[in-house]
Amino acid sequence: MRLTYIRWGMTVIETGGFILVTDPVFRILGIHQAPQSYTWDRMPRPDLVFISHTHLDHFDPAALRHLDPHTPVWMPADQVQKATRLGLRAVRGLHEWESITFKKVRLTAVPAKHRGGELGLIIEGDRTVYFAGDTSLDRDLFRTIGGRWRLDAVLLPIGDLRCLGVHLGHLGPRKAPQALRLLGEPRVVVPIHYSGMTLGGFLDFRGTPRRLSQAIHEAGLGTLLGTTRPLETIEI
Repeated sequence: MRLTYIRWGMTVIETGGFILVTDPVFRILGIHQAPQSYTWDRMPRPDLVFISHTHLDHFDPAALRHLDPHTPVWMPADQVQKATRLGLRAVRGLHEWESITFKKVRLTAVPAKHRGGELGLIIEGDRTVYFAGDTSLDRDLFRTIGGRWRLDAVLLPIGDLRCLGVHLGHLGPRKAPQALRLLGEPRVVVPIHYSGMTLGGFLDFRGTPRRLSQAIHEAGLGTLLGTTRPLETIEI
């Protein structure tokens, strides 16, 4: 299984020839998101697109219009109406804890704790991976996931995004070790949701892979940091 972090919640997950793209975002308010070298033509053709929720840093209608209209796009059931005018013919609404086998890969939608209605995804292919999407620390949720699945890797948001210095409810390096411990200390963590766009002191990320690595070391966890910057790929 190959895991690649792009920007915000956008990742590419490859397992046994199956390609899953999560939260494909290229532009926000017309601004091309960093890293700007990753343009539409670099994204592999996905077998499935998963949208964790429809906040503008995770839901890019223009990007979805670029897809082959028959590409399956899965997203929270109560947010499907936001994709109905994009010309997509295979949109599917998911509910919490719903499991589906698609092209020999088992996929389970799991809750996320953010502003309401978000989902994460468990991917069971040649390895078992948890894409946490956009979430804060939810001890009960992470304990449940860690007890139900033996995770090989987790794609975990660590950006600790702030607006005018105010915490927006995103997970950061300080609390990430608690999440990893509750999840059963997966072998690998791929940090996500720490790059895309900053606007000086108005909007900025406080969490970085370096700070996550330090927090993991200080907590004495055995989880390895899988990638240290956008566009890196790890094979597990």
